[in-house]
Amino acid sequence: MFGPGDVKVKTIAGEKYATFHPNTIVYAVPIEQASAVRAAKIGIVWHTTYTGKDFMSMRATYGVNVSQFRKSLAVWSQDAILTDVTKATMTKKETSDVNAILSKIGVLFNSISGTTLRTLEANQHLAQHIETFNNTYVRAGSIIGDTKEHTEKLIGWIRDKYQKEIDARKTAKGKSAQQAKLDELLEFFSEENKSSLVKMFELQKLIVDAKLRLINKLNELQSIDTFVRTNKGYKVTGAEGFVAVDKLSGSAVKLVDRMEFSYNNFSPDIVKGWQK
Repeated sequence: MFGPGDVKVKTIAGEKYATFHPNTIVYAVPIEQASAVRAAKIGIVWHTTYTGKDFMSMRATYGVNVSQFRKSLAVWSQDAILTDVTKATMTKKETSDVNAILSKIGVLFNSISGTTLRTLEANQHLAQHIETFNNTYVRAGSIIGDTKEHTEKLIGWIRDKYQKEIDARKTAKGKSAQQAKLDELLEFFSEENKSSLVKMFELQKLIVDAKLRLINKLNELQSIDTFVRTNKGYKVTGAEGFVAVDKLSGSAVKLVDRMEFSYNNFSPDIVKGWQK
């Protein structure tokens, strides 16, 4: 999180903080509570344990038992576990609202053509194009609106992308090769597959809705204030994200507010920790 000389005292919105800025987010501890941070030479947050005899055979598991570590004034050390989530307990209505969204997700998912899903799974090149196109919305700080229109815009975006490649080629052979790639991609967009894509984008919107409701509740548990730095000053932001761990299977999923954190990562208007 920080090394020697990285902790700076800053006044943000009239309050004095000890801050460190390792990446996109500026972490800020109120100065009255920052004695350990200011005394330390390095700051570490532990989130993963690795076990094994050598690097190639090591197995990663989420969570670290920091009670085994010796205390040192030179090291500000924390784990990444939320130990008290009572403040983030959802109300009955909030729980009901999320469950209603999850029910819609289940119904919608079952209506999507399995053939479309299997085709996209097998065609990672096309799937990557769809992801890249969706990221143009994140970069612009906008959300997906009408999903039928979004699907048609995706097709247009693919056409434009490959037309630029075709126009850039000097030889007939080069132009033909790019045209063949475009034609192969466009074969996917049958009426059935377009209908399924519309449903998939609707599904995505519902998943984002449910996810943001959980993230907004979890953000209430922040023990350290978080900001992003702009050329005009500091702006409040949420946490980088949260990881939900399945203790039975050991699998995990990261919850990230892409319209905030990912947008900030992409945005040239946000000063990153490695920039001056």
